[in-house]
Amino acid sequence: MNIKDLKTGDRAKIISIDTDSSLKLRLQSLGIYKGVTFEVREFAIAKQNVEIAIDNNLIGLRSYEMESIKVEIE
Repeated sequence: MNIKDLKTGDRAKIISIDTDSSLKLRLQSLGIYKGVTFEVREFAIAKQNVEIAIDNNLIGLRSYEMESIKVEIE
């Protein structure tokens, strides 16, 4: 399951990030890495973008970034 499969308000834990090393490093610099728990705040139309909350930080992700992040619902 990836972030696109979640609904607004869901809490989930990141279990893996399956992408190239440059995108993985960029996501890690934003606090997105294996083991982190987050909450889905809001999806844009057709789930092309999402806003997630990690601790007190809001982070926006694009569709291709969401698809590379595998999660499990908490």
